[in-house]
Amino acid sequence: MKKIYLISLSCLIFSTCFAQLGEWTWMRGDAAPNQPANFGTQGVSSPTNKPSAMYEGCEWTDHNGSFWLFGGQFTAGNFYADVWKYDPVINEWVWVHGPGTINYSPVYGTQGVPSPSNNPGGRGWAPSSWCDSNNNLWMFAGCDQNTADMNNLWMFNTTTNEWTWMRGANSPGSPGSPGVMGVPSATNEPSARHESTCSWVDNNGDLWTFGGYGNGQTDDLWRYNIATNMWTWMKGDPLASNVPFYGTMGIPDPANTPGARNTYSRWADKNGNLWLFGGVYYTSGSYSDMWKYSIASNEWTWMKGPNVTDDAGVYGTKCIEDSLNSPPSHNENRSCWMDSCGYLWTFGGVTATGSYPAKNDLWKFNPVTNNWTWVSGSTGINDPGNYGSIGVSSPTNVPPARMGSYAWQDNNGNIWMGFGQTPNTNAYRNDLWRYVPDPACGGCSLIPVALFTAPNHICPGTCTGFTNLSQFATSYLWSFAGATPSTSIDANPTNICYNTPGTYAVSLIATSSVTSDTLTLNNYITVYPYPAPQGIAQSGDTLFANAGAISYQWYHNGIAVNGATNYFYVATESGDFNVVATDPNGCEVEAAIFDVVAGIQYASGNGQFAIFPNPVRDELTIQNLDIPFGSKINITICNTLGEQVYHSANSKLLNVDCRLLSSGMYWLEINSAEKIYRSKFVKN
Repeated sequence: MKKIYLISLSCLIFSTCFAQLGEWTWMRGDAAPNQPANFGTQGVSSPTNKPSAMYEGCEWTDHNGSFWLFGGQFTAGNFYADVWKYDPVINEWVWVHGPGTINYSPVYGTQGVPSPSNNPGGRGWAPSSWCDSNNNLWMFAGCDQNTADMNNLWMFNTTTNEWTWMRGANSPGSPGSPGVMGVPSATNEPSARHESTCSWVDNNGDLWTFGGYGNGQTDDLWRYNIATNMWTWMKGDPLASNVPFYGTMGIPDPANTPGARNTYSRWADKNGNLWLFGGVYYTSGSYSDMWKYSIASNEWTWMKGPNVTDDAGVYGTKCIEDSLNSPPSHNENRSCWMDSCGYLWTFGGVTATGSYPAKNDLWKFNPVTNNWTWVSGSTGINDPGNYGSIGVSSPTNVPPARMGSYAWQDNNGNIWMGFGQTPNTNAYRNDLWRYVPDPACGGCSLIPVALFTAPNHICPGTCTGFTNLSQFATSYLWSFAGATPSTSIDANPTNICYNTPGTYAVSLIATSSVTSDTLTLNNYITVYPYPAPQGIAQSGDTLFANAGAISYQWYHNGIAVNGATNYFYVATESGDFNVVATDPNGCEVEAAIFDVVAGIQYASGNGQFAIFPNPVRDELTIQNLDIPFGSKINITICNTLGEQVYHSANSKLLNVDCRLLSSGMYWLEINSAEKIYRSKFVKN
């Protein structure tokens, strides 16, 4: 159950309460600009924790659905060096790492060696950032606390909460070393830069970055291989500020290039292609063009938008996809997302250089139709937005216009945005917003994913239940081979019974309003063989089950007998007895015997005698031997393996000291003249 917070005296709000399709919700942070942080206790989440207002740090969404951020500029000339994590389920921030102060100097440590004291230092102005398959967070370049460009690469381990300086110089302004295009090398390094916001992860887990601004602007494209710890210069010119070469729209060409630019939107699609939109070239203005890069062919393609700068765009009609639609020129539009349908989303930024008129428009691009849809926000500039009530979505809610904001995406497909700066008012922000896409307004009709789990190694005759882990589905059809019942439409079926040993498939069809997804797991359920049959044999007062089980439990009149866990049991009371035996698979089988009469046991050899007490603790007494008084006898005791554990020759005593015997069952043999007497007893 999600945590509940008291937001006002009259309203309790879940973190996902009142979320409506196509609406923005102000979730956390302040409506007023330039607010300081409330760090709380490091490592402890709290509803009162919050990062400061900040602009152009870097952000990550890990594979568990948590949101992370680092650094950023808090008002002019002040940079943070802290790592924060946000849990969208409980709607809380936690300060994870860092000094909690501005303009902290970097602590590099030893390259390649993690340490709790390592820290990149105050960092901002849009470093590149990636999350790898192990949930490590990577960061490249950006400006240090002195606004000097860096080219170092860092990794933050989210398990140990430690930074590692991985590559690059430990001082600003490095010219880098491109090496040979297409050839990885341990000496290759991109040059120092900031606002290189393109940060893609390809299908092989390699990290990519493009362009930025350092000693001039560049259009160089780089790939970093985590396994080899090597950079490769892949495309473009790392030394010159090239203008775009568009070629023919929709046609890839080795000569095509987006040209030198920085601060843009970027995506990696499901086919492994890398996309970018917008950005700025300082000497000529902002772009509104869309580009696609194919890793396989190493070629750029101009996909959409005009080949001029500072274009006014065409909004068209809100929520209507149209081939004529085109966003205005945007830069500092680093809030961007890809949904589960592969649609590309971008928010806000500024439309031109100079006065930096800010935007709060939300757009969706369909890479299949190659068309834009205006989804939300204003067509104008410097919109003040409308916060509404925190935690409550509304069709009138909209974030204020801004640039340099951060972006995350939760496990439900909702897009999150926050922080950044509204430049015309010099307002730095720490607000956090969630938008729930509406399939009727450009959103993705979520494709269902079938998934389940269950106890899948069971004993014959067991009835089990299945836990449905599917996403985005509204109805379910289960098939259970070999079970009763064999089908179900319940979300989480229970009492599915398997009576026959074997292995069986389970199939689940999860269906939404759009389509279905089928998951079939062959040989998923293993029903163990029947355990060996059990029976109870009685010899005097002793009851014997069939040996060979892993464990036993005896019951007298339906009540478990404490400590009676061997394959035999000496009945000290009359009544009904049963035993439950467990085999190596944990499967149980039961046997019963009724009307057992307990009493002194007389055993036979070629004579009669009695022993007591039985079970014995200290001393065993022998009575009624059919031999003359005072005759000498030989007494032998053997364990159940036939090993002799006690012997007394030519004894005249009829008492046997059993204190040194281990607990268990034993055989007693008395040999006198021509007579042999045998009986069994139990030592407690």
